[in-house]
Amino acid sequence: MFTRLGRGVTRTPWIVIAAWAILLALFGGGAAWGFGHGGIFERTSTSEFVVPNSQSQAVADMTASSDDTETAIVVVTGIDVAAENAALATFAANNRGILNSSGVTAVNDPFEPGAYPAQALLSADGQGYAVAVTRTLSSGDEAQEDFDAAVSAYRSAVVAAFPDAKVTDVSSQAMSSLILGQVQSDLVRGESIGLPVAALLMLIVFGGFIAATMPLIGAISAIGVGMGMIWAATFSTTIDSFILNVVSIIGVALSIDYGLLVVSRFREEAAELYSSPSDLTRSDARTSIVIPAVQRAIATAGRTVTFSAVTIACAMLGLLLMSMHVLKTISLGGIAVTLLAVLAAITLVPALLTVLGRHMLAPSPLRKIPGLGTMMRAMRDSAADEGAFSHLARRVQRHPWFVMFATFAVLVLLALPVRALELRNNFTDFLPKDSQLYSGYMELQDNYPALATPSVQVVLDTPYADATNAVALIEGTTGVDSVIAQPLASDSDRTLVNVRVVAQDQAGSEVTNVMKALRAENFGAQAWVGGAAALQYDMVHSIAHDAPFSLAVVILAVMVLLFLMTGSVLVPLKALIINSLSVLAALGATTFIFEHGWFGVPESPGLVLFTVACMVAFGFGLAMDYEVFLLSRIKEYWDAGDSNDDAVAKGMQRSGRIITSAAAIIIAVFIGFAMGDLIAVKQIGVALAIMVGTDATVTRMLLVPATMTVLGKWNWWAPRPLQRLAQRVGLHD
Repeated sequence: MFTRLGRGVTRTPWIVIAAWAILLALFGGGAAWGFGHGGIFERTSTSEFVVPNSQSQAVADMTASSDDTETAIVVVTGIDVAAENAALATFAANNRGILNSSGVTAVNDPFEPGAYPAQALLSADGQGYAVAVTRTLSSGDEAQEDFDAAVSAYRSAVVAAFPDAKVTDVSSQAMSSLILGQVQSDLVRGESIGLPVAALLMLIVFGGFIAATMPLIGAISAIGVGMGMIWAATFSTTIDSFILNVVSIIGVALSIDYGLLVVSRFREEAAELYSSPSDLTRSDARTSIVIPAVQRAIATAGRTVTFSAVTIACAMLGLLLMSMHVLKTISLGGIAVTLLAVLAAITLVPALLTVLGRHMLAPSPLRKIPGLGTMMRAMRDSAADEGAFSHLARRVQRHPWFVMFATFAVLVLLALPVRALELRNNFTDFLPKDSQLYSGYMELQDNYPALATPSVQVVLDTPYADATNAVALIEGTTGVDSVIAQPLASDSDRTLVNVRVVAQDQAGSEVTNVMKALRAENFGAQAWVGGAAALQYDMVHSIAHDAPFSLAVVILAVMVLLFLMTGSVLVPLKALIINSLSVLAALGATTFIFEHGWFGVPESPGLVLFTVACMVAFGFGLAMDYEVFLLSRIKEYWDAGDSNDDAVAKGMQRSGRIITSAAAIIIAVFIGFAMGDLIAVKQIGVALAIMVGTDATVTRMLLVPATMTVLGKWNWWAPRPLQRLAQRVGLHD
């Protein structure tokens, strides 16, 4: 199959390039401008986490506004209300109506006559007040712009009258806009930092501008088309904005991985077809050197990256099998960009190599630059079976048991903090802690009990008039500070009880314990208990419930694929154990770093729940990526008749440079994304950077050759029936 693909690409390279250009224009244009229907940032939503058939989801559905309105709270701080009461009353009278923009149906100011309940709109510490603005959400973008302008005008008026005051719009729309803006900002920042660094490193690795840009062209094409596909999907389903960062991170990482392998294999194959740079100037150089090298690169490296992509897609399949919609969409986005990355690597990159191959193989003038030229020569392609990486393998093979146990111990040590891992899913975790909106939101929680988001919400399947005993039980529950009971707006035959728990962390253990106690209580009627802590609890249990089946499917798929590639039963099993340990080590190290706020990251009581799910899936996939790169070369030598130890050493020599170079480039990309402000993106960037770093060094360069040396010829063992099956249906050229 790959041999035929190589012939097809090299015959019609310009058609392949044109096809990708058209796809990028259509899908990339849709994502960027939307063709009149809004671009991708306008069509994606902020994180709406739901757990189907859970109590938290039932409460969210029952308490959702049925009239398409929301109450935006304009919080004013920095004013001594008692001392400035007369001035505030005059201010309210003079600026009455300033917040009455289009779409607004009511404005409740505590200093206007008839305000109700005025006391609820006054800060408990006496240093501010709030204005409640009821507005219609379906009134359109123009109404939102009018409201934003009205809030800005109100802010200016307040500050003019009270210079020390601060005014913040605390509403779901404001929070959504802030998070979406942060997603876009972090995406731009991550790519603006990661891609230039990646380009510089690839320039050093390949020793030439043309070769360095090819993986980047593949990355840009894959991500652009992938974003366009996500944009198209927004017309039929809700897409979370976080998926954009995930697709960008994975798309860049895999495109660089695959592009590096294909370009390096092309250069390696071409090096065997010419003896000096002057051969590249021959009239037949394209047909005698470039095209055969491209075809051979597709037949070998193309097969490897395709197998790797399928393996990673299977790892991401685990998220698709989860119940939560956000994990399903992230999985689909990840699978799509993975397949696009490999498609670009085996079609677009080879087409570019066919067209520009002679120029790329010629010595680059950049090598003459002092310093840069030295690094380029040090990182040049390995065209020999012996070198630094084979020497490392030989040293490992002299003491395989010691190396195996030592590296295993290091990975276990890194993984130990996983025991203290706390999974988080509090909405406020997504708000930048240094933003004014976050400060305004926390001001509401601390000083406006009637306006604060309830710690826990209980819906009783009984009318309000008959709920006295149940409300008393709730109020008497240990940890409950106060309750507010009222008829449920959407069903007068039910009662809503908003429960307040005084706690610094409204998704922490204090609130969770109250929630669990209420769920265990017998109220004499059916009850549903929800809220932020309940949602977080339900999400953890949903993932724990779905994980065994999802993991079983992933393990089975990866075992089958690795078996078809290697013809071995033990190699796939070993790869699963080692790669799982790599992921756990990265997860443990990430937990420790964020728990203690090391390396400039913000201290966090835990890791964002779906970030952990994504990190496990993507981290396992990337670990398999490097495993496939290494095993494919080792298997080539084993099939050619080399001993197990020689095959391992030579395979490491041929693939070690690619693995370490790709890892260094990808770590730079991940760190670029980790420098964003969105905590979920920061955590996944740090986690994947650690995973790639440890996997490409400790695991791939030490643990894998040690275990393969210990196993010896048993690496390639399989029962005879399975051997025959592998020979008949295995993944061959």
